[in-house]
Amino acid sequence: MVEIDIKYVLGRIRGKRYYQYTAIDCATRWRHLEIYENGDNDSSLRFLEQVIKTASFPIRAIKTDNGTCFTNRYVGYLKSSSPHEPRFHPLDERCAELGIVHYLIDPGKPAQNGKVERSHRTDQEMFYDRHRFDTLRSLQISLRKWNNYYNNLEHCALDGLSPNEALARVQNVCA
Repeated sequence: MVEIDIKYVLGRIRGKRYYQYTAIDCATRWRHLEIYENGDNDSSLRFLEQVIKTASFPIRAIKTDNGTCFTNRYVGYLKSSSPHEPRFHPLDERCAELGIVHYLIDPGKPAQNGKVERSHRTDQEMFYDRHRFDTLRSLQISLRKWNNYYNNLEHCALDGLSPNEALARVQNVCA
């Protein structure tokens, strides 16, 4: 199960606002981060494809909040012309094509997506509060380095293993 969410990058770079997409594996805390100019359906689809491409394990399920960039089950799902043919969100359709289960947290319950929410808090405190960026490219490069550091950092929740070590251990057990 991989939790996915969006974090608004506070501040602007040359007048533009950016969005950090985050995916975190619930078992190993391995993460993948990307910066996008929009927090829209297209960015969500591109991010899912990037996570699938980058992860060294198969993605069997994702869990997201109920943002309109992830689902329309609560805002537009049943507003089709035919109640027997609801309009599915593009992310739901892509997940179905890939055999990925898409779970939604209950509305107003961000703690149900707690790993990615905690990850965003760490990003804010340890990365964004300590750095400023003049260009999108410098943000992307710095974020990639920060994520590499995070994936190699020991975590108490993993009994002192880093996410990369925990992932390697799981993969060795399953091999």
